[in-house]
Amino acid sequence: MGLGRSRDGEAVLPGEPGVGVDLAPPFAAADPETRWLFALNRFGIRPGLSRIEGLLKDLGHPESGLRVLVTAGTNGKGSTTRVLAHLLQAAGLRTATYTSPHLLDVRERIRIDDQPLEEDEFRRRVAHIRPLVEKHEASWFETLTALSVLAARDHGVDMVCCETGLGGRLDATNVLPLEGLLLTTVSLDHQRILGETLPEILAEKLGLLKSGVPLYCGVNEGLRPQVFTAAVEARAPVCFLDELARWSDAPGTWDLQLRDRVVVDLPDPGTVALRRNIALAVLALSDLESPGGGRLLPEDPAAALGNLFLPGRYQRVLTRPDWIFDVAHNTQAFAGVMAAVLARPCTGRRLMLLGTMHDKELAAELAPLAAGFDAVVAAPVNLPRSRTREELAVALGNWKLDLQPWPVLPRTGATVAPSLSEALALLAGECNPDDLVLVTGSCFTVAEVLWHLGFSELDMTREAQPATAVLEAVTRT
Repeated sequence: MGLGRSRDGEAVLPGEPGVGVDLAPPFAAADPETRWLFALNRFGIRPGLSRIEGLLKDLGHPESGLRVLVTAGTNGKGSTTRVLAHLLQAAGLRTATYTSPHLLDVRERIRIDDQPLEEDEFRRRVAHIRPLVEKHEASWFETLTALSVLAARDHGVDMVCCETGLGGRLDATNVLPLEGLLLTTVSLDHQRILGETLPEILAEKLGLLKSGVPLYCGVNEGLRPQVFTAAVEARAPVCFLDELARWSDAPGTWDLQLRDRVVVDLPDPGTVALRRNIALAVLALSDLESPGGGRLLPEDPAAALGNLFLPGRYQRVLTRPDWIFDVAHNTQAFAGVMAAVLARPCTGRRLMLLGTMHDKELAAELAPLAAGFDAVVAAPVNLPRSRTREELAVALGNWKLDLQPWPVLPRTGATVAPSLSEALALLAGECNPDDLVLVTGSCFTVAEVLWHLGFSELDMTREAQPATAVLEAVTRT
């Protein structure tokens, strides 16, 4: 039934799987301040607005005066938020970006002009806010939201780009002053929290609507009547992406046609979903521009997007063989990234390294896509809420893959390794330069594999590295 209709839901739900004080790297906290911050996650998710409102009030309302763009949706929130910030920065604006979850370092969540807060500044801010967090019993996500607002104010940014944590109506970001709201997609995920049906899930996200604040919406046609009705009731203008923009999904550079401009030769982000997210961001910034409000889009958006950095979103981290990392963790996202990998030119084998949380379904409808991979190697993530080896074997049955005994890389079908490190070592020793490897299943899978490959911070992955030296180090270990 979702979160109910009260202003504050007191349901206590499990927190983020990859945040805790006693976890192994890369999920461990590095210092006392971060350990205290991570410890808040043990109280779980407590939907509601009173705690964040009280916290911001005692902090002197640092959100007042900020210009904020919030992105909601089942998939694509993080990439759309990063695209917004990247384009705004290319247009000459200073930006703050607030995204979740992180991969290798919690400071990734709060970025000023695409740079994470310095370690000393982050620890100092956590120590400063701690007494008020404890006074209001604020949650982990509420605390990070307040930290991001404080950082944005103190750094004097022109625009804050953030994504919701979960849902929208009772999400901590719902107290921020909105310049614009973006809604990417709605699909089945977090049903225990948001509701069992698409209309229920959508209703939670539409709880972010504000009078006079435009909504830029990418949901499918069947859900648009519900969006339109809610927008009318909230007196919020709404722009539907598929009605106001046209583009091609063919591989290669692409053109985006809007009502009053055409953006040509945009770089190919790799997947249809990422192309939609870029289109939604460009539509929003184009519409929000006004003669008196200044430019929000750079003069050449295509050139600006040439160095767009989207970690964990169809990201090529290694070359020869290509290793593609994607944080897909639900059916809609899995389908998109698997289809993209199968469409990508490859003269060798297509291999998948998979790890998932136990509450994420490996839907049977993905079986035809899974069959396109020469082999799938699954393994537990080093987290308590990961699927175990036995659970992975059962779940892979939904994909109709023949399970082969470990530790041989099968010619066809799947095998289940005892750990991601062992699965990685097998693939590192067996893959050839012409192969293609997809690492996917959750952001935590991506994080752990990056860490095992020797990447301690995301900036190390901005440029794809030759696979030979990186994988040789793994096999030696």
